[in-house]
Amino acid sequence: MKELRITLTEEQHEKLKAKLSNEGQKNLEHSTLSGFSITLNEAFAGMSWLTVDMNGELDLGEVDWKIN
Repeated sequence: MKELRITLTEEQHEKLKAKLSNEGQKNLEHSTLSGFSITLNEAFAGMSWLTVDMNGELDLGEVDWKIN
C-alpha cells in the first residue's frame, strides 16, 4: 500500500484537532453535515503548505510531505 505522508508540527496538529472538533460540534448543534477538505498546496519544490476548510479555511502553514 502506498502512502501520502504529511508531517505536522505539534502546534499545527493542535490547531487541526481544535478546528475539526470545534466545527464538528457546531455541525452537531445545527444538525448539519458540512464535512471538511484538506488541501496540500505547493508553489514549487520545497515550498508547501496545508489548508483545512470546514465552515471556513484554516491555513496551517508550511509542511513537509512525501509519497511512499
